Amino acid sequence: MSMADASFQARLDRINSGKVFVAEGLLGNGELNKIRQRQAKGKGPASQPTVGVVEQEKFPVKKAIVSTFLGMIAFFGGSLGAFHASQGVATDFDKLSKLAEGLGPMGLSAILALILLYASGYRSVLLVGFIVAGFYATHFAEPHMARAAPTVWTMLYSADHADGLKFQAIAQTVEWGLAPPADLTPAVEPAAE
Repeated sequence: MSMADASFQARLDRINSGKVFVAEGLLGNGELNKIRQRQAKGKGPASQPTVGVVEQEKFPVKKAIVSTFLGMIAFFGGSLGAFHASQGVATDFDKLSKLAEGLGPMGLSAILALILLYASGYRSVLLVGFIVAGFYATHFAEPHMARAAPTVWTMLYSADHADGLKFQAIAQTVEWGLAPPADLTPAVEPAAE
């Protein structure tokens, strides 16, 4: 029997014996478990996915919250820009004031939302949906926020605009079938006997 046949026969005997043999310099089970734990914590090299195994993506909660805030910022920025452009204060941007008046608060807000969408890199359909949701949630909530904090809205816009938003909030509340605010309901006087 040649030497090659003898080493091959020794290898077959080892395989058939059922004992796990770890060659010198290879990873043992304990070291492999440590590596997998580090990979799970994000501290080790990520393992490559195998063919045919679909990894399920996690819901991007943080990106969704940031996208909603970007929509809110876009609405307030466009609304403030349109309001102050229409006030007639002489500035270096007088040529753009006509454009701002033409677009109105929603148009300027939409342009600002597109700029923030491009700058943030949140271009997936889901995150764009969150930007739009934040945009429209703020559109419907702004009158109620103005009613809750009239001094803030007076500082940002003007007293007349803040009053208009307060009445818009009251109209929305009644339109949605909710009770009008307590400060506007007439007090019922007891009947005289």
